[in-house]
Amino acid sequence: MNKTYNGLCLAGVLAASFVIGTAGAQTTVTDDQGRSEVIYEIGTFHPAPGAQITYDLCTICHSELIIAQQGQTREGWDDILVWMVEEMGMAELLEEEREQVLDYLATYYNPDRPYYQQD
Repeated sequence: MNKTYNGLCLAGVLAASFVIGTAGAQTTVTDDQGRSEVIYEIGTFHPAPGAQITYDLCTICHSELIIAQQGQTREGWDDILVWMVEEMGMAELLEEEREQVLDYLATYYNPDRPYYQQD
């Protein structure tokens, strides 16, 4: 076998083992309103519907810990999203995504910050 073929085989094996390894790392969560969602990787976020999309959209640029420590009202979170788009270059969210993110943050990371984990 040549080196290129061996490298491709190794890359394929590694990719397959990653996919197989992460396929079992999913959890289904349900909130008090009966909404369910499958989550995969949400860092230290509270596992609830909306966590995955919030994690995916926000941690492209910064840690989820920065988000969790803020403790904002829904209006405060909305203002932060506007600021992120206008001043920080974040892409505008689709309305459905925006509502999911705002619902999640206002519920779990409001001024009382019931799920903020400080280490």
